[in-house]
Amino acid sequence: MQWQQNSIVLSSRIFAENSRIVTVFSRDVGKTSGLARGIKTPIQPGDINDVLWRGRLAEQLGTFKMENIFSPFVHIFANSQKIYAMESACTLCSNGLPEKAPHPNLFDTLQSFLLSIPAENWLINYVFLEVSFLAEVGMGLDLSKCAVTGKAENLFYISPRTGHAVIREAGENYRDRLFVIPKFLISNDHRPSNSDLLEALRITGHFLKMYFYGINGAELPLSRDYLVAWLLDESIVEIGA
Repeated sequence: MQWQQNSIVLSSRIFAENSRIVTVFSRDVGKTSGLARGIKTPIQPGDINDVLWRGRLAEQLGTFKMENIFSPFVHIFANSQKIYAMESACTLCSNGLPEKAPHPNLFDTLQSFLLSIPAENWLINYVFLEVSFLAEVGMGLDLSKCAVTGKAENLFYISPRTGHAVIREAGENYRDRLFVIPKFLISNDHRPSNSDLLEALRITGHFLKMYFYGINGAELPLSRDYLVAWLLDESIVEIGA
């Protein structure tokens, strides 16, 4: 058996001299691990490779033949915040997705994020990657209409229990227990501030913790904690400016 697809490297660990066990994420196959032999150059999480997988049975580890197409690390090695975001994105998918279950929408979102990470809008794309991840694993936010009134206008809050939006009037009596929706999550016309991005990550982080604790009691990636800590510092500067 074999398949060949553009795939994103999620993780890589040494197996033997010049050999590694690599976990990749492809559009039609999903998360898959394989043995890559004869490795002469580093394999980094976030690399987009042309991957040929071969194995006798689909359930076997199999072997990878890999050819690099794009390596984000080359463009961001001097920017620790972008490295944190890239590592967090790959770790979420590596630890949170089942083996060999296709998630084409999430693959497209992750690939778009990795291709955009050298640009200025990388952090916005990272937030939407987490939103996409939650949708794929059954914890998606519903920001299309108010869960109480059914109205699609003037959405203001998010329930931390259901992830559903609520208009301001319906949620005002419970505002201390609700998240406020960062406007850029529901409007493409709104340019988010660092504070907006931090609030969005606080919301997605809440639901990510619920999901990861539910499947294996795992913590979120440390790289994500570092990214949030940096953004918190930036937001304080922004507010005080």
